[in-house]
Order: sequence, then structure tokens, then C-alpha cells
Amino acid sequence: MIQARPRLRHQRGLALLILLALLGVLATVLILKITASASATVDQDTQSVRAMGAARAALIARAVLDQVSPGSLPCPDVNNDGVADPEPLPPGGACAAYIGRLPWQTLGLPDLRDGYGERLWYVLSPAFRRDAVNAPINSDTPGQLTLSGLSPLNNVIAIVFSPGPAMGAQQRDAASQNAVANYLEGLNATGSPGPPGNFTYEAQQLSGTFNDRMLPITSDMLFPAVERRVAREARNCLVQFSQQVGANNRFPWAAPLTDTVNFADSPLSLHQGRIPWVLANTNASLGTAGLAWVPPCFATTWWTNWRELLLYHVSQAYEPDTTIPVGCGVNCLTVNGIASAKFVVIVAGRAFTANPNESTRPINKTIASNYLEVDPASGVDNSLMIGIYVKAPERLTPAANFNDRLECVQDIGTWPC
Repeated sequence: MIQARPRLRHQRGLALLILLALLGVLATVLILKITASASATVDQDTQSVRAMGAARAALIARAVLDQVSPGSLPCPDVNNDGVADPEPLPPGGACAAYIGRLPWQTLGLPDLRDGYGERLWYVLSPAFRRDAVNAPINSDTPGQLTLSGLSPLNNVIAIVFSPGPAMGAQQRDAASQNAVANYLEGLNATGSPGPPGNFTYEAQQLSGTFNDRMLPITSDMLFPAVERRVAREARNCLVQFSQQVGANNRFPWAAPLTDTVNFADSPLSLHQGRIPWVLANTNASLGTAGLAWVPPCFATTWWTNWRELLLYHVSQAYEPDTTIPVGCGVNCLTVNGIASAKFVVIVAGRAFTANPNESTRPINKTIASNYLEVDPASGVDNSLMIGIYVKAPERLTPAANFNDRLECVQDIGTWPC
């Protein structure tokens, strides 16, 4: 018996080591499972963010390139076929709903899915639907959506949602696939915007009752690119006019800022104002008859929507009264310190509410300072329209309160400034 005790203690010690080893193996397996689960969640979340980012980029590109109404966006897809409803939107029509799935086919995208295999959802401000009879869409059109909760936002134009996996009582079978409440939670599950000015959605911490992820599109995200497109299109139309026989590299007189109805070039032979639609005085100065804009320049809905925000200045060297231009001399416009611009065209960005002039823009459209600003870096005041201008940088500092989108053509060559 005395000789057996060391063997028993040895067996017990061996059993304890085996137990500890087994516990170690089980702990390692558990850690690996948790790590794998966390890694899978990270991968799913990354896929969701990528899909939403691709969707937002495609929506902004659609708004920039739209030939009828730059800045407009398609209606949501309400029957899960990937096509906006309706598409195309009839004149004076309304979307079937303003929340639904992302119309990925309409946007020319692949069938985007979030990291959980769900199609993306999308809500649109009604004022931004692509409707030729709708109120004008331009830099002054406010977004009608509000995002509450984490990082609250106003003036939101659209929101892209990743619904994530089903939660609680949500049903995602074929019979329930078009019900918003089966995919989104909280205020996001209401199914349609509320009264005008109160279209509220929410971003909250992920929890056991809320897993919506979202990317908003605000005015400051959408309009800078749209404004650049409009300014460049206006620039190109002016160049096309100057290339006609009879124009001979000369550009039209401006319409006065006070003419917000006919946009006719002034008999006073103005160099600065707005782009003219009626060109009678320009033709008289050129000694020709019947010169007009090259179709389809300024004949489409986008011109109607943006013409009040398009300001224009033609240099003395390239005005209609001059003989065939031979160069700038001292009579060209200065842009960013270089005195070589034949003309400038500026699209006014959104009005800054902190600017007392711009806050009155909707009711007083005849003053340049209601549209153009002072460049904070150089101190140049574009609103003076005296021939010295500064072009706002591609990336704006929100606090700068300067968003003049300027395009021009230089005296040497035809490349823009």
C-alpha cells in the first residue's frame, strides 16, 4: 500500500495535466471561433460600406450627367426589380414612393448587396426627382431630409441604407420583400417621408434592435460637382457661339442682372451680367443677322433651372463691337492673377445663410453680391464684376463661405483657365 501511493499521486498529476491541456485546447478553439466570428463581421461590415459608397458615387454621377435636369436623382425601386419607379418619370409626375430599394439597374450598377446579402435601400427628397415640370433643381434647392441621432444632419438630399440581417419579427420572404419595416428599424421603417420639412430618419448605435447602416447625400456633397458641370457646359456653349461664321471669335454682350424674364442682351452693350438668351444687340454689333446659340445650347430644361445662377463677363478684347480679335493686349479679364481670359462664366453655389446679402437671394435677384463672394485667400471680391476674378478651388473649406464655380477660356489656345 505504501508503495502504491506515489503511483496514485503520479496518475492524478498526469490526469490534471491532461485536463489542463484539454481546457487549453477548448479555450483555443473558442478564441478561434470568436476571432473568426469577429473577422467575418468586420468583412461583412466592410462589404456593406463599400456597397453603399459605390451607390452614393453612382447617384452623384447620375445627378451630374443628367441632360434634362442636372442635380436630379432617380425615384426609388419599389418592386425589387432594380429599376426606378416610374422610369422615366412623366412630366409633372411623382415617384411611386420616396423610400424603396436602390434602383441599381437604372444607375447602371451591378446588383449591389451589403455584407449580409441584402440589397440596398434608398430614400429621396421629393424635390430632387427628375421631373421637367417640377420646381427648378439648382444650388438653392434644399434637401428635405433630416438625419437624427449620431452625427445629426439637415439639408439631406438622399440616404443609402444597408439593412443588415433580419431583426426581431422582420420577415424577408417573397411575400414580405417590399415592406420597409422588414428591413429597416426605428424611424427608418416608416415607409415614406413625413410632412414637408420633417422627413426624419435616424442613425443610431448598432444594437439588438437596430442595425441600419447608412450614407447620406447632402447638398455640399452633390452640388459642387453639378455646378462644375453646368459651368463647363455654359463655357462650351459660349465657345461654340464664337466659332460661327460671323462671330469670328467674339462673344455675346451680357444680359443685365435686372432682366430675369427675357435674359436679353442689353442695348447698353453690357460686358457683365448674366448669359443672354436673346441676342439681338449682339447680332447688331457683329453686323450679322440671325446668329443664335448652337443647338442644343441653352435650349433645355437645365438652362431654365440654372440661368439665374449663371453670371457672365466678356472682355473688351473679345466683345461683339471689336474688330476681329488678335489678342488680349490689356483688355482681357484677370483670373487667379493671370490677365488672359476672353470671358468668364460663374455658377453661384448655394447661398450662405451667414451672408446677409445672399440670404435675400430668393427675393432680390438683381445684385451680384447676392450670388458671388470674396475669396478669403486673396481678398478679391468676385461680386464687383470689375474684371478681376478668383476661381474657387475644387475642394472647398466649408468655413470659407466662398463657392464661386468659375470657368473661362484663355487668350492663348482654347483650353479653359
